[in-house]
Formats: sequence, structure tokens, C-alpha cells
Amino acid sequence: MKKAKYRVFEKLKQLLNDKSAVTTKEVAKAINLSRGVTSSYLAQLYHEGLLLKKGTKPVYWQLISDSQDAFEKLIGANGSLKSIVGQCKASVNYPPNGFPLIITGPSGSGKSYLASLIFKYAQQEGVINKGAHFVVLNCADYANNPELLSSVLFGYKKGAFTGADTDKTGLVDQADNGYLFLDEVHRLPRESQEKLFVLLDSGKFYPLGENKHFKQVNVRFIFATTEKIEDKLLNTFLRRVPLKIALPGFSERPLIEKYQLIEFFLKHEANRISRTIKISFNTIQDLVNQKQEGNIGSLANEIKLLCAENFISSDVKAIKIPNNKNLRGSNSDWLVVKPNSQDFLIDLAKKNSQKYLSILLSTLYDNETKNREISEQNLILNQFVHDIKKNAVLLIYDQNFEEFLIQQLATATKEIGKKYGIRKYLNRQKICEAAKVLSVIQECPSLPDISNLLILITKHYPRTVYLCKQIRGCFKVDINTDWFIPIFLYAVFDEIAEKIESQNLLAIMVCHGGNVASDICSIVNELCGNYIFEAFDMPLNVSNHEIAEKIELYIRKQGRKYDGTILLFDMGSLSNLYKEVKELLNNDLLVINNLTTEIALDLGLQIQQNKSFKKIAEKAESYPSTMSVKYFEGISQKANIIVSCMSGEGLAEEIKRILQKVLQTDVEIITMDYHELKLTLQRHDLSYFKNTNFILTTNNVEHQKELDVLNLYDIMDENGDKMLRQLLIEMGETKENIDKLTNELLKFFTIGGIKGRLRFLNPDVVIPEIQEIVMKFENYYHVTLTNKFKLSLYMHLALMLERLMLNQTSNQESKDIREKSKEEKDFYHVAGKIFHNIEQKYNLKINDYELSLIYELFKTNSE
Repeated sequence: MKKAKYRVFEKLKQLLNDKSAVTTKEVAKAINLSRGVTSSYLAQLYHEGLLLKKGTKPVYWQLISDSQDAFEKLIGANGSLKSIVGQCKASVNYPPNGFPLIITGPSGSGKSYLASLIFKYAQQEGVINKGAHFVVLNCADYANNPELLSSVLFGYKKGAFTGADTDKTGLVDQADNGYLFLDEVHRLPRESQEKLFVLLDSGKFYPLGENKHFKQVNVRFIFATTEKIEDKLLNTFLRRVPLKIALPGFSERPLIEKYQLIEFFLKHEANRISRTIKISFNTIQDLVNQKQEGNIGSLANEIKLLCAENFISSDVKAIKIPNNKNLRGSNSDWLVVKPNSQDFLIDLAKKNSQKYLSILLSTLYDNETKNREISEQNLILNQFVHDIKKNAVLLIYDQNFEEFLIQQLATATKEIGKKYGIRKYLNRQKICEAAKVLSVIQECPSLPDISNLLILITKHYPRTVYLCKQIRGCFKVDINTDWFIPIFLYAVFDEIAEKIESQNLLAIMVCHGGNVASDICSIVNELCGNYIFEAFDMPLNVSNHEIAEKIELYIRKQGRKYDGTILLFDMGSLSNLYKEVKELLNNDLLVINNLTTEIALDLGLQIQQNKSFKKIAEKAESYPSTMSVKYFEGISQKANIIVSCMSGEGLAEEIKRILQKVLQTDVEIITMDYHELKLTLQRHDLSYFKNTNFILTTNNVEHQKELDVLNLYDIMDENGDKMLRQLLIEMGETKENIDKLTNELLKFFTIGGIKGRLRFLNPDVVIPEIQEIVMKFENYYHVTLTNKFKLSLYMHLALMLERLMLNQTSNQESKDIREKSKEEKDFYHVAGKIFHNIEQKYNLKINDYELSLIYELFKTNSE
């Protein structure tokens, strides 16, 4: 049974009986396949050399005939060598007789092959006869005998030199009305160059030994050299050669052309020896990446040698070329080249696509684990798009599918962008980048598992991931959904994702009948310029339970916690709906009935300004009496600790960070402005704080007697420390964890206290080192120092270290000649060992005077 792509080929040939070219759409309709599938088959046939492709929108397909352009078989003719081919054609067709050209390039880069194609093209174009000659001379063969070279080139007369017994025509005569190709032309002696530029000017020359009767010829010239022509050839000669072409070496060719060259030589060997060749993917990569000193010629020889080395050890049907590093490569590592097969590059492209996608996934995942900015992920994706444009992945890349995907995505993003107020961020260029990657993914036979990356991005960008899923659900295209989400997120949402994720309140609106909720949602989100509300249009006869189920599903999809939920709806029982929805939430809930666009916009703008739930709820109470408002009366439904500081929320947030870092029990840390805390305590009874374990504040506040309020600075005292420990034990924290917390708080307050006093040392670095020193003293003397003493000691030691580093200890202070007690001597000895590491690190010595001060501090504390 024929492969499907060849059935497509047969159908295309039938269509071409009546026209010169057909579009993908015409072929798809004739064979009853989807345009995407048909396009994929046509692309494979194109890369097999069975079709020509013209145009872009739409693409037109033609059969390759025997009279095809001679340059069509040149690898790179439509790629890196396209401009060179155009110049070569110009040199052939320029009236009346074309013009000469010189080809430069390293050895083995294909200069001779290009010259032969120019000759064939000239025959095809009819500017020279089919029977015209292509005469080749390698000037290096006669480099040591200039006279012989001249005679070979121009011929000679009888008696021109010893042994010239008869007249003899030269290569110039043989090339009359055809082409003369002079390779290594830099080896031509000066005299020959001078004769040549006369010939180029007039078509006249004198054979060797003739100076009266010139010969007239019509010869077209191609020259080639590996050297820098300005250094080796006469200027008068070069001025008569208007076109100078530089061929790139193998290493300078695009990756896709390197693969095509490897395929060409492998096929050549497979056809020559009538064997299938199985070559490892890693060997192909080695051939591509290693530096080929002899360029394309060297590559051809290396492939022939690989085949020869494995010829005897292989079976009669196939030669197996393993990778030197992996002689037992799995079957999936092998690429097959059959004598008449055209699938090699397609198989290679598929393996390459898997490799590049694996690298892309690894890089994106690594960046996401490090919480890199989304702009960096966008750059990685753009780099991937840039890379696939240059390599063999493009062999399976379907431009028609990409264009179809762009249309689908543009329609979906327009619809979703309008509803969620983010249209201006979803531009076409970004959509095209996403479509290009998704088109490659579409053709990849086996995609790497992306589940771990999905977990991370859902955690980091839950609201944006939700929008990506909404867009994906708007069109029916056979594309991998898991890969769609990160690709679309990084490609299209890079500028808006952070803004979308900054929202801390969940906002939902529900309306009965028609598209009322969606219409209001679109207006509000558009005016706010962000995804603020989600809308649900419900049937008129829907129950509160069904609405609650819809909202529950939406909440589950969010994948994150919110500070509060705001629910707007148009009619129905507020109390019943409130009761149904409240059970789904672990945060504050505000429910407002009789929804209007004006109220929705007011709420949307407050949410956009990051106003707290409490302030929004308080303002909602002033809404018109026609609206019903209800919200959950409670600071939180979870066990919580409230942190409030008079100096601002910045300090409270730092304390919250320490608590979240250390505490192991599942408890919510709520930060509040000091005045907000006072008002909250005044307005609400104890039931409002039923889940609050205690309040940490920097000053004393009036409160209900049943509520534990602890001043942060009191924990430095023994009683305050004991109270904090008791409260934490009641929460379920371990002694070890409580010790860790008090140490972290001590470090924080110490750093804050000495930041303005240290000029040289970094408090963030030195305080942990001092904490370790103090802990060693505690362990040695089996004492537990109070927090207040530790705070004082930390500050003293930090300032002491800076004083010593800056050499600000006076000579008098450095000398301590008084008699020391045995206990003090023992302390000095122990302290010397404890301070040893820090003395080494900071290159200082803690003298006896400083040790005596520390001793006095410890002595005073113990008394």
C-alpha cells in the first residue's frame, strides 16, 4: 500500500494536468484531507525533491521537470546561496555575451561544482549551444612551468620552443562558444594574466610563438581561487572581472544545509554500494559539529570512510555506523538511509525537534525554579524560535498550519482579550511567535513530559494560566494542550502576567438570562485595563445550588489563595446564596445583590488600586438601599496571628516573613495597620477574633481581656519571652522551633538597631556570625541568656569587631596589666578559642581589654 504522502503526490499530478501550479487548499479538497495534514505531506514531498514551491500566501506547488533550473539541485540555492545563485544567473544572461566571474572560497567549498552548474544553466537558457564545451584547467598543475602553462592555455606555433614540431591549439580554442574554467587562477604567471585580460577585452589572443596573426574566439570565463585575489592577481586583470563571489566553508553554512549535505553524501554511498545505511543520531551530530578542514570535500571523504570501515562488519543488507561513544545505541538512536528513500531528513528533523524541545523545556523549568522574571522566559522562547529557523526542525515545520493557527489564535485572543480587558497586550507579533513554536510541537513525534513545569507556572501565574486555558478552549485545533499553556503564557502574556497576578481579591459576577454578566464584565475589565472580574451568564430558572457549583469550579481552577471574595449578582435570595458560597471559601466574602454596571466599576477600580477587603466592604455599606450587602464578620476563618506595628506595615511584613519562615503549624499571618487594628478591636467583639491565637504589636493597645496581645519588644524580657513560648506551645510548636523563632527575631531587631551605627561591616552578614559565638558561650557555660541580654551582647560584639577592624582601639585600651582571677583567666582562654575563626576571617586580634569588657557583661548578667 502506498504511503499517504505519495497518494497526495499522485492527486497533485492529476490536478496539474490542467494548470501549471496548485494551492494546498485545492489539493486538500481534491483528496478529502484537512489542509494541515495535506500541507505536511506536500512539505515532505518538497524536501524529497519531487515538488517545487513558489510564493508564500498562498503557497503554489509545481512538479519538477527534466528541464528544471540547473541550480535547483544545489544545496542552499534557496537558502544561504540564494543571492550567489542570482548573481551567477546574471553573469550568464547579461547581454550580449554575459560577463566573467571569479569564485573564491576555502578548499572543498564547492567552487568547481558551482562552475559546472553555471555552464549547465547557460545551456538551459540557450545562451550557448547544447554541444558547447566546458573546459577546465587547474593552473596549480603547471605552477612550476609557466611556459608550459601558457602553451596549454593558448596553444603554440610550430617551432615556438624545442619539441614544438607542429601547430597545436590550446584550451582557449577548445572553449570557443563555451566556457573555460580556470581553477587556482592565482597560479597564473603575470604574462598569462596579461594575455588573458586582452582576451577578455577583445576576444583576441596570440598562440605561443605567434606575433602577427591573432585568433578570435567567443569564450565565457569562470575563475576560482582559494587565495585573497587582491594579493595574487593583477589589478588590470581583476578590473575585467566584474563579479566576485565568495563561497562559505562548511562551518559557515546554516545547520539545515549541513544536514542536507550529509544526507546527499550518505545517499550517494547507499546508491553506489546498493546497501541501506543505518547511522546513529549522535554520529550525525558529530559530523555537523566538528570542524571540517577540507569543508564539503572533506565531509564527503569522511562519510565514505565511515561506510568503508563498517562495510565488512555489517550484514549483507545494511551498513551500521554507530557512534564511537555509544556503540550500542538504542534503535531510537538510528537514522536509516535507503538507496531510493527520501525520509532521512524528515526523520532527522523529528529527532532534532525532540532534542531542541527537551533543551527548551529544561531551560524554562530551571528558570522557573529560580523564580526568574517572565521576560527572561520570553527571551528563551524567542531564542528557540530563532534557532529553529536555522536548523533541520524546519523540515517538519508546516507554514500553512502556522498561518491557520495564527488565525485561530487571533480570533480566540480577541474574544478573551475583550472579555478580560487585556486586548491591547495580545498583539499579533506575539501570537505569531507562539504559533511558530506550536507548529513545531505539532509535528514532534514524542514530546517531553511538561507536567513539572506546568505545576510551577500554575503556582506562579495561576490567574494567567486560567486565561491561557480560556483561550485554548475557544478553538478546536489538534494541538497539545499541556504545551500550549506555557508557550502561550511566555510568548503572549509576558508584559501583562505580573499585573494580572497582582490582584489579591477574587471577584465574580453572576446574572440570569442572556449575556448580561459577560457584557458588564467586559466593560468593567476594559475600563480597568486588567482581568478583574469573571462573569457567569446563568439561565433564568437556575438554583442557588447550581450557581454555587459553578463558582466552586471556578475557585478550584484558580490554584491560589485570595484575601477575600466579592460576589455580585442580579437577583435572588442574598442570604441563601451567601450561605451556599461561604462554605466554599476560607477567606472573607462580600455578597452584593441587584448588580449594576456603575457599582461593578466602582468595585473594580477599588480592587485595581489594591484596597483591602475590609475597606471595600465598609464602603459597600454606603451603597444605595436598593442593593443588599452581606459580608463575613470575621478576621479570618483560619487559625491566625495578627501582626501590627505603629511604624508602618513594612515592619509588620518583615515580622510576618520571619513567622512564616519558621512556624510549622498551619496558621495565617495577618498584617494590619496600627490604626486599623485599633478600630477593628473597638468595633468588634471577641467572636470576630475567634480564630486568632494572639496579636503581636509594637505598642500597647486596649483590647478584650480574653484576647492575648503581646508587645514585640516585651519578648526581649524574660516574662515576655515566657509568654510567647507558652502561646506557641499551645499552637503546637516544638521547643526547638520556638528557639529558632526567637533567634530570628533577635537577629532582626539587632540588625535594625545597629544598621545606622555600623559604617563598615554588613549587619546581615556579621549578626549570624555573632549569634554562633554567643551560642558557643551558652553551650560551654551551660547557661541560657535572656533575649534582652543577647540583644545588648550582639550590638556590643558587632561594634567591637568594626572598632578593631578600623584599628580604633587606643594603646591604653590594648594594655590590661591588672591581676586577673582564675575564673577570668579561664574565660579569656575559652573566649580565645571561640573567637578564633572570626579573628582569622577578619584578620584581627581581640585583645585582653576587649575580652575584659565581654567578661564584665557576662558577669553582670549572671549576677
